[in-house]
Amino acid sequence: MNNKSDSKSIFDIFHVIGKSFGIMVIVFFVIFTLCVAGYFLDLFINVKTGNYDHPLFSGYVIVSQSMVPTINVNDAIVVKRVNNDKYAIGDVITFQSEENNYEGYPITHRIIQKEEMSEKESSYTTKGDNNSIADPDRVYTEDIYGRVMFVIPKLGYFKAFLAKPSNFFLCVLIPALIVFIYDFSRIFNAMNKREYN
Repeated sequence: MNNKSDSKSIFDIFHVIGKSFGIMVIVFFVIFTLCVAGYFLDLFINVKTGNYDHPLFSGYVIVSQSMVPTINVNDAIVVKRVNNDKYAIGDVITFQSEENNYEGYPITHRIIQKEEMSEKESSYTTKGDNNSIADPDRVYTEDIYGRVMFVIPKLGYFKAFLAKPSNFFLCVLIPALIVFIYDFSRIFNAMNKREYN
């Protein structure tokens, strides 16, 4: 009798874990779908109006220590485009670098100086919180992807883990298998009870 109740409680625990993971996956895909829909809606509006801005939202994984302790290596950031050049000193921004070593790569640093050139265009001096000197090249409004809205700590590890197809498959398969085994055992037990009755 104890073995049956022990196995039932183990199945209950696995079932709860499996369902919780399933709900998390569904919530993730709903949020992801909404972000993709917002991205394409914004893109459609920009194309229709002839305004070719950076995406409204974008996400990046930090790979350097230049913003420690504010943002650490393998933290993920969500960036929101700010229209009409409304960036301010103190904002943490992500921009396309023009430096020789990092040309074309997105860099995330803090604005430490702003010089207005026109109503919608400025030139910025940026610096990593962990760097002793400011970045050598100025950053222009058109090079800025957006302001950092929030940081998701250590999400980069999860992204790297899921980048392998085998790991992604296991993350989906194992919870699904747990729920399947639990539900199958419940059906099997219900059929056995019906036979004895």
